[in-house]
Amino acid sequence: MLFVAEYEFDWQSMDAVMAKRLDWESVQPETFHFIGEYIWHDGTAPFRGVAILEADNHEDLNAFILHYGPSLKMHIHPATDVMSALASVQSQSRAKPKKPRKKKQ
Repeated sequence: MLFVAEYEFDWQSMDAVMAKRLDWESVQPETFHFIGEYIWHDGTAPFRGVAILEADNHEDLNAFILHYGPSLKMHIHPATDVMSALASVQSQSRAKPKKPRKKKQ
């Protein structure tokens, strides 16, 4: 399953956030993967970023959140890629039986 994690941190927690991010590579569950990670370079705190995550279960997400603890403010949302969502909608619309038309009298 895909998730989007929006996060922010300030100057006081920057060292802890960087250390925890580097440490996560060695402790992350096998079924947890970063798809992409981006941060805004505004130059002023709070610093904000977004990570696209893939996790097989909620335990992976819990481990990720608990690993960072209070060093980050984080919001995680379920997500899907656009092409998969479009394909799903198209296949569902094809699978629905059409209603019979009423006969004109």
